[in-house]
Amino acid sequence: MLRSRLTQAASAAQRAFSTSPKVLAVKQMTVRDGLNSALDDELARDDRVFLLGEEVAQYDGAYKVSRGLWKKYGDKRIIDTPITEMGFAGIAVGAAMAGLRPICEFMTFNFSMQAIDHANSLKPANHNDRLLLRPLVRPQPIGDSPLLHKKIIESPRSSLLTEINDILQRERVGEIIAPPLDRSKPDKMEAARLIVIRRRKMKKHKLKKLRRKMKFEWAKVRQRREMRKEKAFQAQLMSQIKQAESFNAEQYVAEVLRQANEVPLPRYWKGRRLPAFIIKQKLGIK
Repeated sequence: MLRSRLTQAASAAQRAFSTSPKVLAVKQMTVRDGLNSALDDELARDDRVFLLGEEVAQYDGAYKVSRGLWKKYGDKRIIDTPITEMGFAGIAVGAAMAGLRPICEFMTFNFSMQAIDHANSLKPANHNDRLLLRPLVRPQPIGDSPLLHKKIIESPRSSLLTEINDILQRERVGEIIAPPLDRSKPDKMEAARLIVIRRRKMKKHKLKKLRRKMKFEWAKVRQRREMRKEKAFQAQLMSQIKQAESFNAEQYVAEVLRQANEVPLPRYWKGRRLPAFIIKQKLGIK
């Protein structure tokens, strides 16, 4: 009995809360705009928060979730990365271990499976052990040397924290955090080439969507033109019908006889071409 009353009171309070004027006045927005607003609030609230991912800075994100954040917070807080999901997922994990609060954006959810290796490195050896780092590859003995295996790897927190803080505390605005492209290394050149290829594909995709949209727009324009022509034809037809209804045979015959008996005015007067009203004045015709 008591439980049912409490349930009824909770449901009534929930209905009152959901229909209150304050809730009804909440601004409606899309999921993309909601994510963008949440990212903006967190970046403004905490200086340790930063965003990294593919095309999140200058391109405003593949799905425009990070639109406007790069212009507002700069390269220090909004970081573009190469097409290496495993790489920047590991950077995000290490930054979180070092005390920062990274936001790692993947192009699609299936790319986030690249972080499984980093999660596996944090998995404890057994249920009684505390959470410790362990290597992904098992150490193998080399020759006759004994197998050296440490269960606990020294935490890189101190060195990583110092390095990342130095990067985030740079005074130069617009300084690129990533190292300069080394042409001698084929991996970086390949990553840059893949970024250029993907940008071209995105541009072609946008043009294709624009052409499809304009195709429908031009179809609407042609439809409006045909409707205007149809309306003009109907108006002309109605005027002809009204003219036929007001037709009088006697007036028509009288007009034809008048035009047949009317003497045409000369166009020239003494070798000069003059208007009709001046010729009438010369001839004395009213």
